[in-house]
Amino acid sequence: MTEDPGLIKAPVAKPSRSVPAPTRLFLYVQAGGRCEFDGCNKYLLEHYPTESPGNFAEQAHIYAFAKSGPRGSEPGRPAEINSIENLILLCPECHHLVDSVDPASYPVEVLRKFKRDHEDRIFWLTDLSKDRATIPLVIKGLIVNRPVEISDEEMQVAVAPSYLRRRDKVEIDLTAVPDEPTLHYWQSAASTIDRQVRRLLDLPPENGRSLRVSVFGLAAIPLLVYLGSRLSDKTSVDLYQRHRHPETWKWFDEPGEARFSYRVTAEASGSPVALLINISGKNDVQAAHSALGTEAQVYELTLDDQAPNPLCLRTRDDLDRFTTTYNRLLSHIRAAHPQLEAVHVFPAVPAPIAITLGRARLPKVDPRLVIWDRDSRAGGFTRTLEIS
Repeated sequence: MTEDPGLIKAPVAKPSRSVPAPTRLFLYVQAGGRCEFDGCNKYLLEHYPTESPGNFAEQAHIYAFAKSGPRGSEPGRPAEINSIENLILLCPECHHLVDSVDPASYPVEVLRKFKRDHEDRIFWLTDLSKDRATIPLVIKGLIVNRPVEISDEEMQVAVAPSYLRRRDKVEIDLTAVPDEPTLHYWQSAASTIDRQVRRLLDLPPENGRSLRVSVFGLAAIPLLVYLGSRLSDKTSVDLYQRHRHPETWKWFDEPGEARFSYRVTAEASGSPVALLINISGKNDVQAAHSALGTEAQVYELTLDDQAPNPLCLRTRDDLDRFTTTYNRLLSHIRAAHPQLEAVHVFPAVPAPIAITLGRARLPKVDPRLVIWDRDSRAGGFTRTLEIS
């Protein structure tokens, strides 16, 4: 078939580098105005560090605009090169990295995953209702002489569908306090807790609602008990557990299997009262007698139908059942020892239970708690803090 010489061919339109305004709008909204490079998340509508408003974002192509550019010739190149699916919002540094410095490390599938994960997270966070705000309270100390950390991202996953008031985060950092089995150490750490809890309670509520606090604890057990005693019962408090298998701070969505009970394990009328709380480990009666230097009436609160172990606390229901049993035990001790001034507590417990020990005690009716801590450096139990 011969070509008609009288037919005039229309020129083939070249794609424009200019991204249509509606596409730009969708890109900025879906990215939340932040760099979509995994781990960057820089806010791009103000200058860092002056906070001057402005547009500092760059609309990067996943498949390069030109076939000769980065990823431009990879399989699957879209017909519409400026489509929203082919654009990713980046800061200038990340754009330079993926296009010029090391494009081989950032093929199409990697950038698509960055875009998908980031935009899913932005959609999820902006879908949360305003009355679900919670203030993160983090207490961290040295565990086996090493500092421990928890990221905002880990905490956000744990509290979902609530969301963190990250700018109001209260961090009780005890890692700078020399960790020694001395009364000075415990008192110094307690003073730090007092200061930060006062700061927490001074935070203004949102829209007239009472404060809601989410607590993440990684510190010595006596300090967690002390923290619990300082959290006002007028404040809504959610406690979180660091799980090992899998590693997460999120409570598992299941009924939970932990059941608890208490009993008297040593009778000694008229003697001190000791309380063994054996949940994640086992303290025995003789250890209490040895620490106190005398015979004692000993109560034990422990797990039913399973040996104490650090993996037993998996759900909120597990923690609620412990709290109920602990409250019943305190009520029993009040009735059995009406003149009692102090209970000596020997805890082997997960962090949320430690905080509950201090928080669930009724200051006006329950005896004070004397917390003991097992420390190999001291050769056994040492007396730490009193909760009164």
